[in-house]
Amino acid sequence: MRKTTFWILIATAVTALSACGGDDDSSRSGRRISNKSQVLENEDRNAVSGGGAGQGSGVTAQDRQLRARAKLLKSQLGAAADSDSRAEILGNVMILGEHGKSLWSDVIACFKDEEPFTRGMVLQTAAAIDPSKCQGLLLKGLVDEEAEVRQMAAEAWGKASIKELAPLLDKVRDELEGPVQFAIMKAVEDLGEPHHTLRVVEVLDDLGSNALKPAIRFLAEKGGSDQAERIAGFLERNDMDVRILAARTLAGLKRKTKPILRGLVTTLTDEEVPVRQAGIDALKALTGQDLGYDPEASEEARTNARAAWRTWIDRN
Repeated sequence: MRKTTFWILIATAVTALSACGGDDDSSRSGRRISNKSQVLENEDRNAVSGGGAGQGSGVTAQDRQLRARAKLLKSQLGAAADSDSRAEILGNVMILGEHGKSLWSDVIACFKDEEPFTRGMVLQTAAAIDPSKCQGLLLKGLVDEEAEVRQMAAEAWGKASIKELAPLLDKVRDELEGPVQFAIMKAVEDLGEPHHTLRVVEVLDDLGSNALKPAIRFLAEKGGSDQAERIAGFLERNDMDVRILAARTLAGLKRKTKPILRGLVTTLTDEEVPVRQAGIDALKALTGQDLGYDPEASEEARTNARAAWRTWIDRN
């Protein structure tokens, strides 16, 4: 199952759940709809007649619908005959959030599925229904042989807001797949604290360009101006977006040491106009000067401007 198709199905399920309190409007079969209707009727009947649950216990109609939906999904998950069906059902369990806790063991049982995406869905569903219990399972996902599972494990780590980031930072050093690295560093960006900056600095040289972007943003936010010179080191990275991000980040950090300013001057003769623009914008922000530099001037003019900037920095 392709991810894009799957997430379209999930979006449809979300719409259906919010519109009708949990009715399954998928096209899989009338049998499922019929089964669900019976479950809902039984749940409503029990809520009204079973010890006054409908009125005295504070259980709402929506709660009853969600419980009924959980029971139905449990039955469907147990009967699922293929990986695609399991993945789709797991997505519907994920939508339930904490209302899906009763399916925990059923969800975990699907982790033995041979399809990587389905195993990844197990991890993300577990993180959604019970974030406090999922860390051990996510650790298994982080060492799965399939990169897709490792990526989804890192994404689930972030969604579960697990503050212990050492396992992620240990893993990223040996991770060769860019999407997995990015997912790990995005979780670190979202959840990391200032005390994680040293660990992030230690893994910078192991990161691909995409994973560097959340790492740079994290260092700027949590490390502040103390990390400015380290960030300046990426102004000559072989990735235009990283060079632009580094220049813009330095402008925001407002630290104007000579190494930082000299690093920014190297961008003035960059082969890419957006990098040159980001560089001169940062120099203006830090020094209040532009020395007449035009990022779209001729190569000779830009070279002369870079020399003029170097002279200015040496004198000031």
